[in-house]
Amino acid sequence: MAIRNETMIAATLFAALTASISAAQVRAGEAPMLASKAAAGQLPQLTARIPQNPLVVSPVDRVGVYGGTWRSAMVGGSDDGWILRTLSYENLMRWSPDWKQVVPNIAETVNVSPDAREFTFKLRNGMKWSDGAPFTAEDIKFWYEDLFLNKQFTPSPQEPFINSDGTPVAFEMVDATTFKFAFKNPKGLFLQYLATARPLDNATVRYPKHYLKKFHPKYNPNIDADIKAAGQTDWIGLMVNKSNFWANTEVPTLNPWIFTQGYGSGTATRAFAERNPYYWKVDTAGNQLPYIDFRHFDVLSDPQVLVTKTLAGEIDFQDRNLATTANKPVLFEGQKAGGYEFFEETPVSPNYMVMMLNLNHKDPKTRALFQSKDFRIGLSYAMDRQEVLDTVWLGQGEVAQTSPLSGSVYYNERLAKQYTEYDVSKANEYLDKVLPRKSGNGIRLKPDGSPFVLNFAYSAAVPVFGDALELIAAQWAKVGINMVPTPLDRTLIQTRQDAGELEGVAWERGGGDGAEVVLDPRWWFPANNDSYYWAPAWTAYYLGVNPATSQVKPEEPPPPAREQMKLYGELQASPDPTKQIEIMREILDIAAEEFWTMGVAWPASGYGVKKKNFLNVPASMPASWIYPTPGPSNPEQYFMAK
Repeated sequence: MAIRNETMIAATLFAALTASISAAQVRAGEAPMLASKAAAGQLPQLTARIPQNPLVVSPVDRVGVYGGTWRSAMVGGSDDGWILRTLSYENLMRWSPDWKQVVPNIAETVNVSPDAREFTFKLRNGMKWSDGAPFTAEDIKFWYEDLFLNKQFTPSPQEPFINSDGTPVAFEMVDATTFKFAFKNPKGLFLQYLATARPLDNATVRYPKHYLKKFHPKYNPNIDADIKAAGQTDWIGLMVNKSNFWANTEVPTLNPWIFTQGYGSGTATRAFAERNPYYWKVDTAGNQLPYIDFRHFDVLSDPQVLVTKTLAGEIDFQDRNLATTANKPVLFEGQKAGGYEFFEETPVSPNYMVMMLNLNHKDPKTRALFQSKDFRIGLSYAMDRQEVLDTVWLGQGEVAQTSPLSGSVYYNERLAKQYTEYDVSKANEYLDKVLPRKSGNGIRLKPDGSPFVLNFAYSAAVPVFGDALELIAAQWAKVGINMVPTPLDRTLIQTRQDAGELEGVAWERGGGDGAEVVLDPRWWFPANNDSYYWAPAWTAYYLGVNPATSQVKPEEPPPPAREQMKLYGELQASPDPTKQIEIMREILDIAAEEFWTMGVAWPASGYGVKKKNFLNVPASMPASWIYPTPGPSNPEQYFMAK
């Protein structure tokens, strides 16, 4: 009942705010570049381009001015996260800027049944795709019936659109602007899921039927010819390619900016986007958003080039791949010359660097070693975390394992602090239980007498991980562990992990505070795709993947992990927030006992960089993927002062 009340209060507030703007005010202003096109007959008038009841966004500082080009950068050919965070955080629901509740977004309102089983969404009347075509419940129906229920396109339906027994949620299109999702069981986290940036959680609003149906065999009898012409092997590849809004500039979107030069597979050095003339949000004075005309993305191969560009004043707003602890001193010194300043990002990650062993490694002997808790404890005691923290992160943070932060309602003291002291004697005691033999130079040997080598992969786009791992490798060498830090492209990390080849992976994402602990529990048990880094086969079991079509073959996990999975199912089904907290604490207790992964230290507050004339940016925001920073702060209301 609490979730229903909170959700309906949010919906009421949103409706009241919009209703307080008069019809004349709602259509008060538009960007000069669009006004000139409308005057020339190249676009419909503003009144015909926005919904009857547009969403009203309150500017952070003040009503902005139109114009300008927001310059930022991506590193590598697969860095689409920056796009998802700053250009396309447009879901049915979204997080409020303060991250305290979920509120309607593309949905104008949502009504939740008292038992949290039925969710009825009302869309905005007159809302349009970026090409001017109507956006209606028919588009949601297309996604549900023709893509989500299609076994070829979606072999294994996943959260949040499944019942507790794994069957798909029921869908009903009530009318052109109303539709309903009905679950067999209570779905207490459904609206929270819909507010995240995970691909499936916002899939409902990413597939314009009028454009994409021609790439579906149900609607196109000549699909084979189109597949061949596009260089694809099947209609699935064709649909994925054509629906990718940052690569295919023809697919309509609901985003504030639309790509005119797409972001490809790593060959292009730039991508461009311009304002969406049919964007469906306005400010409190009735001016159509966004304020900024253009987006310019440099595609870089070296993150240090991003630092250089920032120092030269060529970056307007950026945190991703830039705002590291190592870069902070030089960026701080360069503020005046570069014309920029810092804003704060409060940490929600459970660690600076999560260190994971592949507990499902394809080699049985390696797998048995990694699954030994004694081995993991030994490695943990052999790590001088304070030295790593002082050297790599300049002492900013607190030594800890991968765990919810101390201020979180989910904080678990044992999970956070066990095995964190640097103790070579204890390290050797535990490691001797599993790898007792050593070579003449002190390196531990496998049971067959060959030298043991532990390859630890990390993203080449995050060099700070390499710095930390090099230092840890030197520490582990003192107890006979030969660890080799291995930089890899993010895509290659995933590919090799799916093949069961990687031994260790260093990574960082959210999950340390707020809603992240529950919505993204990948560190506590094998819960979602990113759990593939440490337990791919167990994760595949939990997700119910088809072994005939998946490279990762599911395996039944040990009893503790199965108990966590059972508990999480109970948590998801509960509409009671208090009960959800209690269950999550049980899951964390098991995680503490099993010690699945390890960490170095909790992060200190982070930062981002923005030009001094880049305004309406909050002074502080959470640093989170679930949030996802800076999406809920409404980048469409950022503006550049003249």
